Amino acid sequence: MRQMRNAVLWVGSCTFVLSGCARAGRAPAPIANSVPSAHVCARAHGGGAQRLGTARASSAVALAQARGSNGERRVIAYVADADEPTLRTVDVDAHKEIAATKLKGRPEQVLVLADGRVAVTLRGSNALEVLEPAAQPGTALESRCVVDTPAEPIALASTPDDATLLLTAGWGHALRALDAQTLAPKFEVSLARDPRSVVVSDDGTRAFVAHVVEARVSVVDLAEGSSTEPHAVRQVDLRARASMDDESEPSLRRGCQGFALVKVEGGGERGAKMVDRIFAPMVSVNPGDGSGESEGYGSESPSEVGEVAVLDASAERALTRLVRLPSSGTARTECLLPRAAAYDDGSLYVTCLGIDALVKLDARSLDPARAEVKRWHLAAGPVGLAIDHEGQRAVVWSQFDREVAFVSTESDAPPARLAVARQSDGITANVALGRRLFHQMGDSRISADGRACASCHPDGREDALTWSTPDGVRQTPMLAGRIAETAPYGWLGSSAKVEEHLKKTFERLGGDGLPETELSALVDYVTSMAPPVERAVPPTAERKELVARGHVLFESTATACSTCHDASHSFSDGLRHQVTTQRNSDPADGFDTPSLRFVAGTAPYFHDGRYKTLDDVLTAPDHAMGQSTRLSRQDRAALVAYLETL
Repeated sequence: MRQMRNAVLWVGSCTFVLSGCARAGRAPAPIANSVPSAHVCARAHGGGAQRLGTARASSAVALAQARGSNGERRVIAYVADADEPTLRTVDVDAHKEIAATKLKGRPEQVLVLADGRVAVTLRGSNALEVLEPAAQPGTALESRCVVDTPAEPIALASTPDDATLLLTAGWGHALRALDAQTLAPKFEVSLARDPRSVVVSDDGTRAFVAHVVEARVSVVDLAEGSSTEPHAVRQVDLRARASMDDESEPSLRRGCQGFALVKVEGGGERGAKMVDRIFAPMVSVNPGDGSGESEGYGSESPSEVGEVAVLDASAERALTRLVRLPSSGTARTECLLPRAAAYDDGSLYVTCLGIDALVKLDARSLDPARAEVKRWHLAAGPVGLAIDHEGQRAVVWSQFDREVAFVSTESDAPPARLAVARQSDGITANVALGRRLFHQMGDSRISADGRACASCHPDGREDALTWSTPDGVRQTPMLAGRIAETAPYGWLGSSAKVEEHLKKTFERLGGDGLPETELSALVDYVTSMAPPVERAVPPTAERKELVARGHVLFESTATACSTCHDASHSFSDGLRHQVTTQRNSDPADGFDTPSLRFVAGTAPYFHDGRYKTLDDVLTAPDHAMGQSTRLSRQDRAALVAYLETL
């Protein structure tokens, strides 16, 4: 993980990095100026659909309100289709698609701004596109501007006064604040790894940001604050203890799958009484005690439990202290891959990958995850959710099956469904099948306890956990962008092909294994996962010099880094090495050399996850890897700077 905090100043249309660790390489061609002029992003015509209700946080679905020819209320949904560069407009009342807007890249999430403009994050293009609706909702939107962002822009939120637009960057681990009218950047702060959803306090002074891993929420001061730390960042620990009768002081469980974050917004009398509550759907995890081998992944059954952490926004603390463990086998029906969430009138709605469901929970309960009111089964891949409070309905976008569901939240009527046709080639049928298998919960062919591949590899990355496994203690490796040219596979390098490694993984998880056709589809999917695309930020002369010095050190005989991490072979030599570990379960002939691709964003490090940072790896005396312990503090900083560019 990068340890330095980015401080960024914008002057005119130029971006100046005062300090930080922006990595070079793998950036797309620039598609916009960092700071567009004010009139470029502003509305040109006015009119058209406007934001529905008070929703100020993004999802893959956003609702707007238009007026028909007779003045009647007409609800439309904007759907971010991540499989192709398209924003779809759906008539919620008529259950039909009425327009498709081509974007400058594939969209991740969408938010309707106060004046009706539509902001869309383009994750793989490192950009934010702002569009203007036409007078008639059945017409494609007009692109107003495209703004450069930190790496992997994902979620958006507006402040209560609609003056500031906040954006989270996943790989860039940052929160950027922009002027909501001009899209000019106001400030940017570095966050812990893998930030996702963002919501804003009622008074507009603080932003709360979810993180996929490590069971935490970041709190960012939006006001200027002190001169030494103008926008302070604090952490709220979401870890809780399991409620067990036979153990008075159980240890804190770990966490993962923190994609969504929901703040109570209006929504009736009951909602007003919960105004300070924030809900964080996630998964509570016990990966094992880290002492050695276990029969499966983790040492407790069930090792993963669905959880909704409840936060007191005013006090910035978690109210959830205990996690109730359900009976074994519930992984087949539990929400262990939560992706989108929304609040309405005392109820929390969460979409769940793997079981392909929308669940309605009692938000007033001390343990909302165990207070399920209703669930609806949907098409595969529900990743987007928006609530129409007045219409008492939810709109859900299922990306995998390309279907929009219209769910009545107060009746027993089955959801109405709209299949959406592709506008381009998108992804192949085999990759689409592999994606479904990767996220499939309750499949005994993959695991005995119902876990999916995505349980340990959210977004194709890794869960930042170190598991007790049948082979010993093992840290989860990143998959996306690290499969090609990195054979053999596994920490022991025992599989020459990805197929072989997957079969062994299924065996360790107690799964029965997939037939060859489905195994081939799964391989196609994991090898096609898009790696992070770094933002093109020109480094300062000082930073450039530091990285160059680190490159020299990496290739030198003094450190011997490149001896094993061969740059011509994806920074691995494909061999096993003894690195002097201290565990009885570790093999005598050592471990396979892992690739260093994207190493800056994959902490913790080593096969057993013993090191939290890259600097820890370089300074630790308990391994025989390279000669980095002899480096000066300045040379270590240079070497880390270089590693962060890989």
